[in-house]
Order: sequence, then C-alpha cells, then structure tokens
Amino acid sequence: MENTEKSLTEQESLLLISQMIQNAKRGVQENGVIFLIWGWLVLAASLLQYVLLYVVKSEYNYLPWPILMILGAIISMVHGARQKKHERVKTHVDSFLKYLWISFGVALFFVLAYMSKIGIEAAYPLILVVYGIGTFTSGGALQFKPLIIGGICCWILAVISAFVGFQVQLLLLSLAIIVAYIIPGHLLQARAAHEKI
Repeated sequence: MENTEKSLTEQESLLLISQMIQNAKRGVQENGVIFLIWGWLVLAASLLQYVLLYVVKSEYNYLPWPILMILGAIISMVHGARQKKHERVKTHVDSFLKYLWISFGVALFFVLAYMSKIGIEAAYPLILVVYGIGTFTSGGALQFKPLIIGGICCWILAVISAFVGFQVQLLLLSLAIIVAYIIPGHLLQARAAHEKI
C-alpha cells in the first residue's frame, strides 16, 4: 500500500519546529501582557477605593471599579484583536486557559452579584479564593512557578481577610494582586524576552 502522506524534509521539519517554538514564546508573552493589564487595573481600583473611602470619605468610593474594569475590558478586546492579526496555532494549553478564565469570570460575577446578600466583608475572601484558582491553575498549565506561588498567596490572604475588616481587606486584595498578577506578569514578559534571544 502506497503512503499518500507527504513526508517532511529535514529542513521543513526544522522550520515547523521553529514555528512551534515561536508560537509558544508569543503565547507566554501574551499571557504576561494580560496579567499586567488586569493586575495594574485591579490594583489601581482597590487602592483608589481605599483612598476614597478612608481618606477622602466619599460615598462614591466604589466608582473606580466599574470605570477601570470597563477600561480593562476595552484594552483586552483591543489587545485580542491585535493578536488575531498575528494569528498563531492554538495549543491545548491556550484552549485550557481560555476555558479557565471564562470559568473565573463566571465565578467572580456570581460572587459580585451576591455581594449585597452575603455582605462585602464575606465577599472579598471569596474573591481572593477565585483569584487564587485562576492564577494557580494558569501557573500549572504554563509550568510557571511564580503564578503557582501567587495563587497560593491569594488563598493564604483569603483566610486572613476572613478575620479582618473591609479596610484591611482592600489592602490584602492589593497585596494579592501584586504577588499573583503583577510580579508574575513582569516575570512572564522577562521570560518571553529572554527566550527571543
């Protein structure tokens, strides 16, 4: 029986492997960008709310959240549209992460939707647990220890935040975002830049 599949030459095989490596590098860099976008916006929102609530004593202290989260959605959509122009082969890890972060969004929406029923001080520990699941699992999928450590830190901070008031919870959320999003995001960017060399 004749083999109808075209066999790759040595040069074509090397080119294919090189393209796969470049796709993986772009994927790591894209993940770093997303963690940085959301990390900096959530950090800004939590710190602004803290200042507005406890320093300025404004009744509109919640406003940084919807404003900055809408901004984050717009930035993410623009970033996603730009990435589609440089369409790359989707890996199983890409698909897994997409479904993970959709699940994250649903869980976070659920917690936020019921915040008025369970109380803001009960909601923030749950939010930290959800953040921990997203970063810990992403770290495992990407085999990137800073994200895994960031997820574990979110869970530890969630336990602590269950025993403190909202004022401290906002600061713990800020710390969690620095450890779980911003630092790993910069490290992912550095790793991607290093791999380009």
